[in-house]
Amino acid sequence: MINKFTLFIVYITKQPVVATPAKKAVVAPAKKAVVAPAKKFGAPVKKVATQKKASKSGDRELWYPDAEAPAWLDGSLPGDRGFDPFGLSKPTEYLQFDLDRLDGSAAKNPSGNVIGKLKKVDNKPTERTIVPFNEAFDINRFRECELLHSRWAMLGLIGVIFGEAGSGVPWQDAGKVELEQAQYLGFNLYGEGSNLAALTAIEVVLVGTLEFYRSAELDQNKRCYPGGAFDPLGFADKNAEEVFRLKTAELKHGRLAMVAMFGVAQQALNNGEGALDALRMVGK
Repeated sequence: MINKFTLFIVYITKQPVVATPAKKAVVAPAKKAVVAPAKKFGAPVKKVATQKKASKSGDRELWYPDAEAPAWLDGSLPGDRGFDPFGLSKPTEYLQFDLDRLDGSAAKNPSGNVIGKLKKVDNKPTERTIVPFNEAFDINRFRECELLHSRWAMLGLIGVIFGEAGSGVPWQDAGKVELEQAQYLGFNLYGEGSNLAALTAIEVVLVGTLEFYRSAELDQNKRCYPGGAFDPLGFADKNAEEVFRLKTAELKHGRLAMVAMFGVAQQALNNGEGALDALRMVGK
């Protein structure tokens, strides 16, 4: 006889087993790492300045193969070939001193020591004066002087060659021969009504006035390349690359002319010969 307990056991074992769904694991979001702010006290962290490497001949044209240009000659200026053996165009550095102690009750007042260096990075003209630059030894001023000297040398060399070829008078004797004449540009040099002093004053005033107006210009580019009437063929209106090439060509010719004028002057001083006479003696 089957009792009620046995039937209960059989009933339970025949019931279908229902799987309960697994609960999803809740992942807690990761906490952001909190960076503690740097402390204000203590020694300040010094920034290490990256030193600019010198340019080699493989990067651009330099004054001789495998040369290394100084860091301050980066090739941005026309005619820059990295030639500065004496470091004349190096940016000027100033030493910064601390104040001296001026304690009247102290037995000894130490002097101020060097606490740093200051470097002037801009030396553009700032005042409308004859010398508008603040620094005499600066690459901007040197470039302007080089450009002016090279232009004068090119004009002078052309005058020497054509003057000697046309008159037969050596260039170093041209002034002496001119003063032996009675007139110069319609002015009497000697005798009654001579105006030699007036003629000299006129030339000084004219050249001085032009130089004064040129020096009053504060734009560095216009000081060297004024354009306008000084550029009748419109070379400055070309693209930037072509203008840079023309400026470089002008400096190349100017540097060659300065070397040539130096040689012509030395030949006249040592041998008393003009430029064409010295050329005729070559190879003899």
